[in-house]
Order: sequence, then C-alpha cells, then structure tokens
Amino acid sequence: MFQNRPARNPRAFTLIELLIVISIIALLIGILLPSLSAARKQGQAVKCAAAMHDISTAMSSYLADWNGTYPPSYIYPSDTEANYDFYAQNAAHPFGYIHWSWFLYSKGQVGDKAFQCPSYPRGGAPRTNPGQSDNWETGQADQNGAAGPNNTVEDAQAVRMAYTGNAAIFPRNKFTEELSSAEGGGQRVNLFTQETKIGDTGKTILITEFNDNWRNIGVDQGGSILSKSHRSINPFTHIGSGNDEYSAPPQAPGFTYGDAPYYGLLQKEQLDQTSGLMNNPGIAEINAVGRHHPGGDAYTGGTANFLYADSHVEKKSVLQTMMNWEWGLYYYSLSGANKVGPPW
Repeated sequence: MFQNRPARNPRAFTLIELLIVISIIALLIGILLPSLSAARKQGQAVKCAAAMHDISTAMSSYLADWNGTYPPSYIYPSDTEANYDFYAQNAAHPFGYIHWSWFLYSKGQVGDKAFQCPSYPRGGAPRTNPGQSDNWETGQADQNGAAGPNNTVEDAQAVRMAYTGNAAIFPRNKFTEELSSAEGGGQRVNLFTQETKIGDTGKTILITEFNDNWRNIGVDQGGSILSKSHRSINPFTHIGSGNDEYSAPPQAPGFTYGDAPYYGLLQKEQLDQTSGLMNNPGIAEINAVGRHHPGGDAYTGGTANFLYADSHVEKKSVLQTMMNWEWGLYYYSLSGANKVGPPW
C-alpha cells in the first residue's frame, strides 16, 4: 500500500539571492535606460526634421504665389485683423506682430502645429504677445507689460515657435528709411529676398531651430521676460557695427562670419546662463540656434536641424554651419554693400 507523504515545500530564495537578483535588474536598467533615452532623443530630432519638411512644402507654395519672394520675418499689422502695408508701418506697433509662420498657416498651406518640435518644452517658444491664449510662460510679459492672458494685443503667429529663419533671407520689417531711423537704425533698410538671388540653394540655410530655452531668446525687462520668437537670426558680424547691421554706412563693406575657430559661439555651459541672445550687442545672434539634439562637437555641444533653401534637411552643429559658410554669401535682405567675406 502507498502511504501518503507530505509534499515537499519549494525551496525559498535566500536574502542574498534576492539581493543578487535585484542588483542584476538594477544593472540592466542602468545599461538600458541611456540607450532608450538616446533613442527617444533621436526620434524627437527626426520628428522635428519632418515638421521642417512640412514647412518647406508650405514655403514652396508661398513662393509660387509671391513670384519667388520669401516672406518677411515679421511686420507690424495695421489693425487687429492682420491687415498690413509693408511700406507704411506704425513704429509703435500697437497691434503686435505678423510673423512669417502666419503667411503659411493662414492660407491653409500647413497647420500651425507644424512649427512645434517635441524636443522643445511645450513645443516651442511663446509668441511675443500671446493675447488671450493659454500659451503664456511663467515670468513672461508682453510688449505692454501684461503678464497673463489679455485682449489688448495678440500676434498673428503660430502659438508655439520652435523654428527661426535666416535673417539674410527673411528680412525684418524696416523697408523704409523712416522706419529704420525711428527704431534706431541708420540708412540701411530691409529688402525682400528673391529665391533666384540665392546662389547655391543646397548649401544655404533657410530655417533652423531656436535654442530650447525660451528665456534665452527673450529680453529681461526688470524681472519679466519679453519673448523674441518673432525674430530671425542674423548670422553675420559687421567689422564696423558688430551685430547692428542697420547702423553700418550703406557702402561700407565688412560683413563676415566672425573670427575662427568659434565665430562668436559660446560654449554650452555659458549659453545656459545667458539671456538676450536676440537683442544683445555683445553676443552674436548665432548663439540662438538650438543645440538640443544628440551629437555635435565638444565646444558648442549638441546639434540642430537645418532646412536648406533647396528643401533638404540636415542635422549638425551650428559650428559646422559657420565653418562652412552655410548662411549665405550675401546679406540678401539688407540694402547697401552686403557681400559677406573673410575678416576685412
């Protein structure tokens, strides 16, 4: 006869064995997480590049409608309905700004979310004047000093802006000497850029990404920050007038990419502590280009996507673009002597 025997109890893990298993799992997580994080960042960079392609398609449609003429970086509207006159703008700009993004999305060529990048907090920098929207940032103030939603002024611009144009192609709004002088400029004025004026479109940057800290591209106004997301980046330096391209005498040569080896670029650590990148005579505006994607060089750190005038996109460091003179050989959107050359 068979006798009933008590079932054997399964052997339990000892405390040491449990600690070993936990240590192995922690080690695997430590190994895998950086790879997953890097993959996520690469994926975000690809999404930002895809958005640039959408913008490029919309820009091609705009150029077809405007006889091959690029839009301005911004202008001052005449009223709250975004009506405008390029040659009769009120220097006080009580109605804020019309941004180049508006010229694309307002006609339906692209949605305004195409101007956002997932690598950028909340998709991009806020408008200078967010108006009644909920796209304000903590510590932000508009051109009137308001620090929250209001119905006084709202820009005609995509609500979040991760991208910025090359100022040599996207002119600012100073199309008359009166307006240039009223805003502290000299005799130089802005000109509209014809795409046929650009020599090698495959080597000339049209659009890139802003620095991913909106405060860095803003201006400190006594504790509150005025966003400058409506501005395009001037990549050049004038030997006589520095970053102030308007005060250079009309026939005075001297636009350059700056001095090698770093062309006025700050190191990433310096950049993180710096504000006013778009409105600081002591800092080259080229520092406002983003460095938040993987890769790059040891000095500037990180990369950005760059959309070229022939519609292709490349990811590289801003230092590479300066070394290779990829922002143009002329300051196309500026009157007077506008050839860009080596240090004079």
